[in-house]
Amino acid sequence: MSNQTVKMKEHSSIETRGVDMIPENERNSKASNVFYVLCGSQFAFGIMAIGSLPIVFGLGWWAAFWALTVGLAIGSIAIGPISILSQRTGTNGALASGAHFGVKGRIIGSLLNIVIAIGFYALMVWTGAQAFVAGGHRLFGWSEGTGTLLIGCIIVSVITAIVAIMGHKVVVLFEKIGTYLVGSIVILSVFIFASKFNVSYEGGHYLLGGFWPTWALAMLVVASVPISYAPFVGDYSRYVPNSHSSTKLAGATSLGMFVGCWLAMVPASFMMSTVKDLSTPFVTGIIGGAPSWWIAPITIAGIFGALPNGGLCLYSAGLSLESLGWTLKRVTTTIIMAIVGFFLVFIGVQDVSNMIHLIDGFVIIIIVGVSPWLAINLVGHYLVKGRYKPLDLHNSSTSSSYWYSSGFNIPAVISWTIGLIVGLLFTSTSIFTGPFVSVVGGIDLSFTSSALVGAIVYYALTNLFPYRSREVSSEVAENIVP
Repeated sequence: MSNQTVKMKEHSSIETRGVDMIPENERNSKASNVFYVLCGSQFAFGIMAIGSLPIVFGLGWWAAFWALTVGLAIGSIAIGPISILSQRTGTNGALASGAHFGVKGRIIGSLLNIVIAIGFYALMVWTGAQAFVAGGHRLFGWSEGTGTLLIGCIIVSVITAIVAIMGHKVVVLFEKIGTYLVGSIVILSVFIFASKFNVSYEGGHYLLGGFWPTWALAMLVVASVPISYAPFVGDYSRYVPNSHSSTKLAGATSLGMFVGCWLAMVPASFMMSTVKDLSTPFVTGIIGGAPSWWIAPITIAGIFGALPNGGLCLYSAGLSLESLGWTLKRVTTTIIMAIVGFFLVFIGVQDVSNMIHLIDGFVIIIIVGVSPWLAINLVGHYLVKGRYKPLDLHNSSTSSSYWYSSGFNIPAVISWTIGLIVGLLFTSTSIFTGPFVSVVGGIDLSFTSSALVGAIVYYALTNLFPYRSREVSSEVAENIVP
């Protein structure tokens, strides 16, 4: 590539790079940008609503506080190292996973990414539109009907689509704005609602009948949020040069995830404990309970907060669609994903409350697939000592170091499948309940069991049946990234 072409790409307002390997001379990002992306995307009412669940489950304030803190710490620590995979390979997480799943086996990560991204995108748009409706009703007396909700969905959808189409730099910019603007409003809301808050709040009826089963459920539910970001992290860490400390990158990833989630979810739980009727939807409850002079700021937070997370989801979905091997470019695939996402949003407008529960349940099921995928990639990264041949990830032929068996790494695929099945057996959602849930007292051990089983089986199979990729990855070759 000529220097002139590189300069044109650097100054282009729309990102021209897709899942092709980012050359070192074009990697101008840093660990702090990854921090802001993951931190700023959490200040969305869709994420905050998950933070209110410990209170909804019947926990008291301090029990909810520790369930949030422990769960987020576990989930955030788990995803930190996955950022290194894309830093070393220069491409997004789904395509980079081909190093361990095979150049055709990467389809597993691509499809998981697309489904979970579109699900979360719809959740962000709906909750952002709910803030538009609830805030508009209190401020201007607007109707709370379907028409107003649809207008809100269109506004949020269009802006998020533009952000995602513009690409990496614009997404990072919105995440930074979200971190400071929306984050400030959310934190200030804690002081606004303080007069209604009771630090001795003891909760209500425990969802699972007892304290510890309910606390464990709440802790695992919030831990699933950081885990769900595993396929998205590489979209940003691929722009961090290999000369940058991988340890700092992994730390920034974990810290950004934890800080963003904690600062969004703890205030959400705090505010939810002041709502008299816990069956009230989170968005309606906090906007309805806010003082009249604070309605505008918290409405702005609800609408704008949906944009960074929604843009992040569409951007990632577009990259994963491109990684399936089609000849379409990133901008085109992102537009396709925006259309698909809005179609789902439009269907849900007819009954948002039920659709949010359906999407929430569906996303949990998808996370059961993401967890062993994450675990297998981390184990694989450890086994090859972080050494990859990035160019071979883009070579879908028998000459690729990651061809394995017809493009699939059989031990990885088998391990992922077993992990998925085990996780589903322990899954408890509004749309599916596994047969083993009752054995553990109703606690959802879905993604934890799937991750552990997937990792253990893969480690065992890879040591019993070593494949050529592990041997090649330890060789000294021109295109190996140490």
